[in-house]
Amino acid sequence: MVIKESLRAHAYLSLYNVGTDMVIANRIIPETVSDPFFQRWKDQQTKYKQEIHDNFHPLPVKEVPLYSEEMCGLEALQRLKETLYGNEDPAQVYYKETTLRVVQSADSYSLEVYLPGIPKNQVELSKTADELNIRIGNHRRNLVLPQALAALQPAGAKIEDDYLKIRFATAQG
Repeated sequence: MVIKESLRAHAYLSLYNVGTDMVIANRIIPETVSDPFFQRWKDQQTKYKQEIHDNFHPLPVKEVPLYSEEMCGLEALQRLKETLYGNEDPAQVYYKETTLRVVQSADSYSLEVYLPGIPKNQVELSKTADELNIRIGNHRRNLVLPQALAALQPAGAKIEDDYLKIRFATAQG
């Protein structure tokens, strides 16, 4: 459930042109825990960790272990920082994704919106004047279209490689 909610949040952030550069999986039971009581949980986590890597690829995934105490105070935050980043700069961009792009071909333009994991049947599109309305469930974004697209009408849409690709045909296309 948490993985699916995170995937939805990733898609919704992309809808609003907010890129995600890393995924953090937390409360991972360390390999050093050998108590048989935790074995079933560890087996499930192995499956879920693979699911996280598969679903969020190509985003990098960092893991935070399940600590034996609550993460409270500066000392705990320093330990968390060391676990996640070591000597890396935590302000660096770990992955740059393009959430919105306009692509021109010989006879048409496409507006491509990165919406990872969203099936086409959950997307509603409408155009009014120079705005394109994209709705996914309760989330809606009104995009003011670039001048090259504003005068054109959408001529089709598809989901491909996690992008909603909306084709705008020119007068000839």
